[in-house]
Amino acid sequence: MSIKNILLIRLRLLGDIIFTIPIITLLKKNLPNCNIYYIVEDEFEEIGKLLPNIYKLIVIPRKMGLIKMLKLRKKIRSIGFDVLIDLHSGPKSSQISFLSGIKKKIGYRVPFRSWIYDIKFDRTQKEPYIHSVFNQIRLLEGIGIKTDKKNIPSYPQAQINKSNISNQLQTLLKKEKKIVLHVGAGNSFRDWGTDNYICLSKRLTEKGYSVFLIGHGKKEIERGKEIEKKVNINNLIGKLSIEESFFLIQNSDLYFGVDSGPLHLASLTETPIVAIYGPNLPEISGPWRKKNVSIVQSDLKCRPCDQRVCIYKENNDKIKCMKNIEVNDIYETIVKYSK
Repeated sequence: MSIKNILLIRLRLLGDIIFTIPIITLLKKNLPNCNIYYIVEDEFEEIGKLLPNIYKLIVIPRKMGLIKMLKLRKKIRSIGFDVLIDLHSGPKSSQISFLSGIKKKIGYRVPFRSWIYDIKFDRTQKEPYIHSVFNQIRLLEGIGIKTDKKNIPSYPQAQINKSNISNQLQTLLKKEKKIVLHVGAGNSFRDWGTDNYICLSKRLTEKGYSVFLIGHGKKEIERGKEIEKKVNINNLIGKLSIEESFFLIQNSDLYFGVDSGPLHLASLTETPIVAIYGPNLPEISGPWRKKNVSIVQSDLKCRPCDQRVCIYKENNDKIKCMKNIEVNDIYETIVKYSK
């Protein structure tokens, strides 16, 4: 099959978009003359611009009424695509797939929406655990590209334009022994707790490290203020673009965080990573990088879980798989793995 234009859809989130880099790399390797278009929501336009081998990024708003959806359909049909690959097959991306009019649509077998796709794959195979990266790469079989878990490409080195980095941040980066802490989580099930971040920050600063806090959103901003009151840290929560966050991590001695988007941003660098995995497993959503990565996790048979109800949670206590991870374990690991 001759493919001139191919459309990929992955609307959100940060880590999920980063996980699509290997499939883009494989597409370009197997179809070097193909133009790869990519649809992403406006909140994640910055990370979309960092994706390699994208011919054109199509940015859409998070909320789309009928008029905007029809305009998008018109735009897609005017380009003329040979293939569409829906890398999520969620409600919105499925709707876009349906309206696209593209003759060959590839996606996942999902309840009530499978009929939209001409070629469909199960979200998971019968094997115990499949990493999200390979789960997406399997979709390439729909256009005749053979997939092999042993030959999945690693992330290419991302290029950052230093002129986009503020002078203030570049000045801060002159400090020694820099540790980046992401103090947020994708949801409450992956939250390590404010007290733990305060304790860890205090121990690191006493050891002579320069601690930088990153994150976004109201909850993380409030957490940063609480930590700042008790520890002498560099609070950059809500103050950095994605490019600046990447640049900070790239030029630091270590990154620490839970299973969330910034962790996968860190995996695009060579900076050592220490990560907490609670309800999820690194075999499913771990950093797509093996070198200088240390995973700290609880040994509980209930993992992985659907992150809706914790069988151990009582009296609004912390999720057990997160609660079991001690500050001292994280501190010792950071000291060991920092550059």
